[in-house]
Amino acid sequence: MPKTVEFIADHLPRVTMEDVRRFISAVEIRDARAFAAELQAFVHERVKAVEIPAALEAETVEQTLACKVGALRASTRWVPGETDIQRGRAMLLEAFERPHNLPLPKFAKLANKSRQQIYKDIVARRLLALNVGPRGQKLPDWQLDPVKQQLTQTVLQEVRNIDNWTIYRALSEPLEGLGERSPVDVATPGSIDDVAKSVFNVLGVHVH
Repeated sequence: MPKTVEFIADHLPRVTMEDVRRFISAVEIRDARAFAAELQAFVHERVKAVEIPAALEAETVEQTLACKVGALRASTRWVPGETDIQRGRAMLLEAFERPHNLPLPKFAKLANKSRQQIYKDIVARRLLALNVGPRGQKLPDWQLDPVKQQLTQTVLQEVRNIDNWTIYRALSEPLEGLGERSPVDVATPGSIDDVAKSVFNVLGVHVH
């Protein structure tokens, strides 16, 4: 039985006493409530007996789904307000100023590399760098560890269209699949590829 007809039959309005009064002049009704119940059942049976062509049924379902989708779609595109932008910038600044994010000159010194080489590594996506406006660049200090740097580079090489802040969060925030530990905390020489897959899943990236 077509589901659309069944749905209609199951959602018909109840026959009321006012409806029953319409038949008084035509038939003798001894029990109004019983008559209403029988009339309700009769209409229900007749509606369910209707056969809707398959093409029309499919069209009806499609129209129903289209209406539901339309109801979920906002009439205007969401645009962040000034408060939202300020809040987002404050959160970026807070993360930017965390102790483990080092200014480029300090990172270069600890890595025993020149600033020029660090810039080249950033451009080549071997190192992850963060920035907030004119405050210069900072690099997470976990990249001073060869294993964690390799994990970061593996991710950077595969997600070229995702902004660095999103990558930073995916690498540094705890994941349920990693026992509520962050990818950079659990990475070992033998687990880099597996941990990278967890990061790709968070980023919604499919890697062959």
